[in-house]
Amino acid sequence: MAHLGWRRNGWELRYRDPSGRQRVERFDGPNGRKPPAEASERLAAVERQLRWREYVGPEQRATTFAEYYDRWNASRQVSVTRRHTDAGRAKLHVLPYWGGWRIGDIRPSDIDDWVAQLSKRMGPWSVRHCYALLRGPLRRAVKDRVIADPCVDIRLPKKPEIRKTFDDVLTAAEVDALVAALADVGEKYCSLRTNGRYAALVFMGAWLGPRWNEAIGLRICDLNMLRREVTFGRVVVNQNNSKPFLERGSKTDDWRSVPAPEPVIDLLADHIARYVAEPTDREAFLFTTRDGTHPLRSNFARELRHAADRAGLEGRRITWLTLRHTGASLMFDAGLTLFEVQQRLGHKDPTMTARVYTHLMRERFEEGRLRLEAYMQEKRDGSAQPLPKAE
Repeated sequence: MAHLGWRRNGWELRYRDPSGRQRVERFDGPNGRKPPAEASERLAAVERQLRWREYVGPEQRATTFAEYYDRWNASRQVSVTRRHTDAGRAKLHVLPYWGGWRIGDIRPSDIDDWVAQLSKRMGPWSVRHCYALLRGPLRRAVKDRVIADPCVDIRLPKKPEIRKTFDDVLTAAEVDALVAALADVGEKYCSLRTNGRYAALVFMGAWLGPRWNEAIGLRICDLNMLRREVTFGRVVVNQNNSKPFLERGSKTDDWRSVPAPEPVIDLLADHIARYVAEPTDREAFLFTTRDGTHPLRSNFARELRHAADRAGLEGRRITWLTLRHTGASLMFDAGLTLFEVQQRLGHKDPTMTARVYTHLMRERFEEGRLRLEAYMQEKRDGSAQPLPKAE
């Protein structure tokens, strides 16, 4: 238990912490039978904390946020992709601000001020991502009973509503036009082995809807030509100074086999024969540059923009995400169920699939209009009065 007594021109509070280490805290005050109120209150607090096993040493509360962040980050069980993304955000936005703070000095109002500063120069999703990197180490300190939770009633920017329109998806005919436009036309281009190198990649993306990192991570062994299946799950991340690293398992940490239409399989087979240096190597990547490296997303986006202009899709912002949305739209148009589309896209939650994609059935939207027009024509023939013309 704790003991409070006069010693060496002051009051000393002596006790042993849960580890058995003797602690001494000094308080100023006159020599007398009654200790100062501050010392008595501290004595009562220490005894209560020791009794209920809530004691926290002063050096623990003085631990910096950077130290706690390193310990928290090392113990996380997340994918390599997520760890890579988090490391960049923490280095730029979290650790420069909070790294030197003592963990026990961070207050809710301090967090509110920081979030407000971030919101002036970053989007809502980025702010929330940075806040999650701050909250993780703080929640660990709360669980260790080092501090009270400072993440109380923090006002975060509102999540933007995910709104997609028909401009975010392509029709089947537009997909064909885009794929055809990826190859430069002309006698001097026709013989080039690299001409149309991304055609199969775009066609597969528009009909199967994989994520970018899943698509460029495909190897020959991931294709089953007889069963017409493509297995996604191997991820290549190449945003780290163009130095790719491989990860086993996709964003949702699973593998999924997706049935592929025959035209997709046929084009992939043609792609392997034309562009893969070693078609017999089962571990060879399907989609690489002519130098044998993984394509950068930024370079691919530039090729996609040029192809969109040549295909008559000027003014449409077409990215890889457009192809993924298109894949979902075409699947729903074809009559696939919500759970079938969810499995093909690799979503863990079907509500995500329903919320974002079910209203993008562009082909069925047009077919519905034509059916309604035919119905109107059938029912109105011989009985409908001509509509008055506007003056």
